Amino acid sequence: MQVTTFTGEGATYRFYQGFDAITGVYAHEALNIRVFKRYALNANKEIVNSEIKIKLAIDPKTKRLIVVGGESRAEFKNKNYTKITELLSDDTEEIKKEIRKLLEEERLLKTVEKYDNPFIGERLEEIRRKINILKIEALTKGVMVDLFA
Repeated sequence: MQVTTFTGEGATYRFYQGFDAITGVYAHEALNIRVFKRYALNANKEIVNSEIKIKLAIDPKTKRLIVVGGESRAEFKNKNYTKITELLSDDTEEIKKEIRKLLEEERLLKTVEKYDNPFIGERLEEIRRKINILKIEALTKGVMVDLFA
């Protein structure tokens, strides 16, 4: 089996071509996305779009498709802070609907959380943070949200 060496961000990785190379490069690029998320948090921005690409090419010797690298990118925007008057004018049913959707996703992810996947844990934290923000937004509009209904 062919072994390929990848270098990036000061580290060198060696993977067997095939599934090992695809998952190894993808895991590295996923770590880059985590770095982008940390940057967004520190810079008071939010990620509006992120993308991971696995680059493939045909090996001239074996004429087989091989992994030759990866790329990750994220688009940021400044967080928009709305005025209290704008918050009060929004529809409260939309907030309730969004909270229900997040709670359903949280329930689904909790069923697979036991598999020690760090991305599931991060998504669960993000969902809880969003639910708390939406609860505060609902309270500013005078609406009580029952999370157990």
